[in-house]
Amino acid sequence: MPENQFEARRAILIGDVGDIRHQRNAAVLRNNSLNPIVTMEFYATQDGVICGLTEIMSLLEKVLPDTGCEVWALKEGEEILKQEVGLRITGPYGGFGLYEPSINGILSSCSGWASAARKCSQNSGEIPVFSRASKFVHPNISELLDYASIIGGCDHCSTNLGAKMSNGTTFDTMSESLSLLFGDTVLAAKAYDATLQADIQRIFAVGVLETSNNESLKIAENLKEKTRGVELVIDNYNSKTDFDIINELRVRLDNAGYKFVEIYISGNSIDPNSISVIKDNNFPVQGIIVERYIGLARSLPFRSEIKQIEGNHVARNGQIPGIIDNPKLNKII
Repeated sequence: MPENQFEARRAILIGDVGDIRHQRNAAVLRNNSLNPIVTMEFYATQDGVICGLTEIMSLLEKVLPDTGCEVWALKEGEEILKQEVGLRITGPYGGFGLYEPSINGILSSCSGWASAARKCSQNSGEIPVFSRASKFVHPNISELLDYASIIGGCDHCSTNLGAKMSNGTTFDTMSESLSLLFGDTVLAAKAYDATLQADIQRIFAVGVLETSNNESLKIAENLKEKTRGVELVIDNYNSKTDFDIINELRVRLDNAGYKFVEIYISGNSIDPNSISVIKDNNFPVQGIIVERYIGLARSLPFRSEIKQIEGNHVARNGQIPGIIDNPKLNKII
């Protein structure tokens, strides 16, 4: 697993963000001096990519007793199948039972984002994929989305904290807003270049005040080799012909002597299907920025079951008693 950058906040540790019945369970068990050794398994309800285990380990390391506990899990970012156990915890129920809903929630949300990112990266071939999805989630969890997108296969993400959590670096472009605020895309690009550190890539969103072709050529003419690339925003596409603007821009840049300027593509229509169109038709794209598809990805639902109590096989009615064998699990505690 990556270096653990997660810190369980107090609200999680005291159970205030989980279902209230788990807090009440804990109070009843304490009042009756009942704290059996329990084995609980967490499993996926559909195929996908498991993510969130690093954050869960940060929590469990704080709450589990030092002895008498075992935790088995898949690797962060590993493929997981429907009904496959991805996490198994054995220990005193009072040490982790309170966190059952939080663990399920972490796995469900993070695995959903990671699974969406994996579909994008698998369809892109050798073209890098970048996550820029923070505007679709609450800011308290945007870094978790970015972390999950990197685990799923994105090359970079757009938030500082998400990059830190995933031990990576940020990637982003000059926004359309700067062009509007300056009233001129070239002026905005010059100010962007003059202000920011040299190691920040000069990639500019174009097509804001003029056509993408005109703004791309003007920026390249003024900033020359400092222009790493331009970002084309395509919000709607239906077929290959909708992406022909990429070919047109590439030819215009090449003819003007700016073969060094790269083309990046973004937009609300960017999803695994459109990414396949780009790759399969060899469109001259050096990077694909994914926003809505990852940001609004559905959770990959996880569920949990108690399968052993004090070594005895148990299960709710309708479930098979006893642990479910999965040789892919690794012992991590």
